Amino acid sequence: MTGLRPGELTGLQTTQAGHMMDTCVRLVYSSALDAYNIPQPTYTPGDTLACGFNPSPSKEMMNQVPDVEAVLRLPVGTTLDNRDRLRITYRFGVAVTNEDYEIAGQPRRGPSGLLVPLKKVTDGS
Repeated sequence: MTGLRPGELTGLQTTQAGHMMDTCVRLVYSSALDAYNIPQPTYTPGDTLACGFNPSPSKEMMNQVPDVEAVLRLPVGTTLDNRDRLRITYRFGVAVTNEDYEIAGQPRRGPSGLLVPLKKVTDGS
């Protein structure tokens, strides 16, 4: 198997960046102690990012419980902390609401971008 020729990797990354039709906002994690000295997380909106959102990667644990509910493609070089969250704001150019996700594992770097596994954030009901 031969490696990529000069310029091919850049071409892959440019092509992927041009095909990210969704938009998300990075929700940056921070925490402060409450009156009982228990850390309380807060998420502050940060960078707006072009992304590719796949809500149905269909990975299941023992063929029953999905362990990843979505996968997000991001450009190479995007900075994330595994405690951050991501809010999907536009899907195919259409505004969406209440679409917050937490990072469900280590982002993987492919030749053309990052793949970030996600789980939807719910209120527990």
